[in-house]
Amino acid sequence: MLISDLPLNDHEDLAFVGPDEAVSTVATILSEGNIGALPVCNQSGGLVGILSERDIVHGLCRHGNLLGDMKVSDLMTADVVTCQLGDEVNEIMQVMNQRGFRHLPVLDGIRLHSIVSSRDVMAAMLEETATNFRTMGLAYEMVR
Repeated sequence: MLISDLPLNDHEDLAFVGPDEAVSTVATILSEGNIGALPVCNQSGGLVGILSERDIVHGLCRHGNLLGDMKVSDLMTADVVTCQLGDEVNEIMQVMNQRGFRHLPVLDGIRLHSIVSSRDVMAAMLEETATNFRTMGLAYEMVR
């Protein structure tokens, strides 16, 4: 199964923020949208980072009350690990597990397409497992 097989939001529906946005604004977007991470894009739409709930919690521990006035660029992860639409879901699961990521930006070539979450991957793998189980059951019934 490929990343492109997952039911992900495409770029037009993808929420993202700019690096100069206030962290307090991003926290509100994450909370209200029930979103775990947001891609950070420059004015031309290029991916320059990612900011997650975890980044904000770590920032709160380090900066306390100053956090709300800080910019996204102060907390974001700038060295972003990404995947491509043509990547295998199993390989991306391994990357996410090994690196402790719950969200990976998905690129279509060099353009940001969407974000894949561990929840997206888990749901797809459960569905694929159920489908394989049903297929094996049908095959068993046919040869019986």
